[in-house]
Amino acid sequence: MEKEKYGCVICGKGVQNANLVSFSKRKIKHIRRPNLHTHHLVVEGQRVKIKVCTTCKRSLRVDDRKNQAVANV
Repeated sequence: MEKEKYGCVICGKGVQNANLVSFSKRKIKHIRRPNLHTHHLVVEGQRVKIKVCTTCKRSLRVDDRKNQAVANV
């Protein structure tokens, strides 16, 4: 079984390796993780739970609002 990647399903934003550098220039390895949230989508009549970053979640919300506005006109 393959290990699931920690990242956004839509844009692919994932883990980054970085260094925490103190004033004395000591470097400590650090992992930066994206801010992920679970989001529910309706795909082909079924509710699907996916992990998305906050940027993609916001763009999905804006797209939903646009679709509702077009449907109301």
